[in-house]
Amino acid sequence: MVIGIDSSRAFIDGRTGTENYSYHLVTEIIRLPEARLHTFVLFTRPNAILPNELVGYSNIIIKSVNWRYLWTQIGLAWETWQEPRIDVLWVPAHTLPILRNPKVKTVVTIHGLEYQWLPEYKNLLQRWYLPLSTKYAAKYGDQLIAVSNFTAKQLKKELHTNPKKIKVIYEGVGESPTRYAGEKCGIQLGKYLLFVGTIQPRKNLVALIEAFSIFARELPDYKLVIAGGTGWMADEVFRSPSKYGIQEKVVFSGRVDDLVLNNLYANACVYVSPSITEGFGLPILEAMNAGVPVVTSDGGALGEVVGEAGIIVGITEEFPRRLANAMVSLIADQKQRIKLIAMGYKRVRELSWRKAAISTLKVLTG
Repeated sequence: MVIGIDSSRAFIDGRTGTENYSYHLVTEIIRLPEARLHTFVLFTRPNAILPNELVGYSNIIIKSVNWRYLWTQIGLAWETWQEPRIDVLWVPAHTLPILRNPKVKTVVTIHGLEYQWLPEYKNLLQRWYLPLSTKYAAKYGDQLIAVSNFTAKQLKKELHTNPKKIKVIYEGVGESPTRYAGEKCGIQLGKYLLFVGTIQPRKNLVALIEAFSIFARELPDYKLVIAGGTGWMADEVFRSPSKYGIQEKVVFSGRVDDLVLNNLYANACVYVSPSITEGFGLPILEAMNAGVPVVTSDGGALGEVVGEAGIIVGITEEFPRRLANAMVSLIADQKQRIKLIAMGYKRVRELSWRKAAISTLKVLTG
């Protein structure tokens, strides 16, 4: 079988959620023994940074699609009519080309519908293109991969997607990061709480900063590190530390490279995710993989991902105070920390990129 993969997001600098998903699954799939039975055509952009993992495979064809605008809808669509003729096209992130070859089976990964349902997302891209592209993929994709049961349920409930064409395949996590001897971002090792993600409304970071201001009254020696790029409607988040009088205790690191990020994970005392909704929540797994206990909201798929391996705080009344109490308890109760760290490691073993790759390849070749 000839399998085409939209790799436009996989091999770029500054990867975040869907880009990391694409990178890890593409590189894991080609390592599988059963993958040798197939030919893979990886469609990339001209500026793709190809990793060493692609070297030495005779069954991989790299096709650079040199199309500046409408890369998916024109460039990728055109390639489905060219040689080598692909049997299946996998798009790891929502957007399915419309004018594609109808003889090509299509598989699309849906990471979540959160941008469609939150009223805070007001710019044109979020209001129009992203919802429409997801609706189109959900309706016309031959098969869909949902990254959580929560996302699968949303597809069925909100988009009335045929449940027979949805397969739930969890995301995964890689090797544990090594601990770093030193200081990064002006913080003391083991004396900070961490959040990783783009600053945007659905991440609920104003509530996190309020919660940390309550936490800091009891444990003033700790800091909060927010690691991630600046998204939309971020001004209120940046103003919040001053509003709550903790401007010296909150560190906005911006987006950091993988080495620094791994070190931030490995040396945090608690990982906190206050999101209103998430289609999956990969940073939670990355924190568990680094041996860091987790406190999370119950937004979207977060409770599903955490399972029993963390403290889950419902987004109801007095959420910041209850989140703060959970954060304090993980510092104060050593037995609880040890228990949740062990359960986190167990949860990580259940969810790996290799397992996700095996399941994804079965969908592509089925």
